[in-house]
Amino acid sequence: MSLELNNLKRDLAVQFPGLYIERRKNSAHCIDGVIYINDKWIRLKLYLPHFPELRDFELHVQQHLEYKSYNSANFQIQTNWQVTDLLSNLGQLVPETVVLDACPTAQQKSNVYTEILELHKPQQYRLQLNESCSRIRFCSFAEHEAHYLELELPTLRLIEHSLPHCIQLADILASSSRTLTDILHLYLKLLEDLRPFYESFASIDELCDVLQPYPITTKHNTRVFPLKERVYLKLTIADPFASYASMAVQIIGPTEEVAQLRHVLSDGLGSWDIELDMHKNLLNIFDLCYFPMPADFEQPKKDEDEQQRCNICFVYRLDSGEVPIVSCDNPRCVLKCHAACLKEWFDTLIDGKTFLEVSFGLCPFCKAKLSTSFAALLKN
Repeated sequence: MSLELNNLKRDLAVQFPGLYIERRKNSAHCIDGVIYINDKWIRLKLYLPHFPELRDFELHVQQHLEYKSYNSANFQIQTNWQVTDLLSNLGQLVPETVVLDACPTAQQKSNVYTEILELHKPQQYRLQLNESCSRIRFCSFAEHEAHYLELELPTLRLIEHSLPHCIQLADILASSSRTLTDILHLYLKLLEDLRPFYESFASIDELCDVLQPYPITTKHNTRVFPLKERVYLKLTIADPFASYASMAVQIIGPTEEVAQLRHVLSDGLGSWDIELDMHKNLLNIFDLCYFPMPADFEQPKKDEDEQQRCNICFVYRLDSGEVPIVSCDNPRCVLKCHAACLKEWFDTLIDGKTFLEVSFGLCPFCKAKLSTSFAALLKN
């Protein structure tokens, strides 16, 4: 049965990309969607109680807002016909009064395959369809080159997109969009609304030695970059539609230094200048001319083999993109490691404990007392 279903799905994708099939109770199946035959649009539902046989089938063809029903009693089909034979001959079998006009009405224009032809605008974006016409992808937008949107056809289910991870795009589309045109227009509006969010990170990405995430994509809403030796800033924008209101700055480093810098940060946030970008405001807060900068083209960045590796796992960058940014509170200790590795080390300690999301343990090098908030460090 599964082989026959897969074969039919393949045939439908090739011959009738506007249709899709789903399994119902027992062996029953339903084919739903729109097909275009002999210059006619036909919107239908085909129930197959004895799939893959046509025996006792029920065909419902839309006429305006209602469906006209047919079955084996009032529909003349040949005994050796398969499902695709029935669909291929609908243009001749369905009475003219029930078949939709070749010039679609306003309602019929909502058919996704009609919309695709109207949405082809190569000067504004690229529109791509896969071979079976079961997926559509919009990309290379004129003013948002790095962004893309991919949907399943004809259901319009969201498959992939380039907006930040924290945006629940599927829920937004489900509540606001009914057609492919609606979805595309809403997506373009979201890109415009997110322009301040991406501009907020632009100077930091260009002028700071951003260590995490790696590589940086349009989906990330955090940046981790050095403030000074052994001390790092983690900048997070929780709501990309309200960049400044949802901004959070976390200082990562030895406890004593972090405590002092937190006071500096707290005082500086009170004089935040909304006319300046985040990069310049942070420089003003910490009274700096610049943060440690990425290597330029003349002095390429060191290979990862030359970087200071984690003193626990002896690797520089993990598969997750994390690099060693956690150091010991003891200023004489050389420990530098990944937050994930230190957490794993703490989990092996008999006397290790966690209180209010802060974990306590001993440094694996100098055995000095060490505390850190893994919940904050490991959260994307």
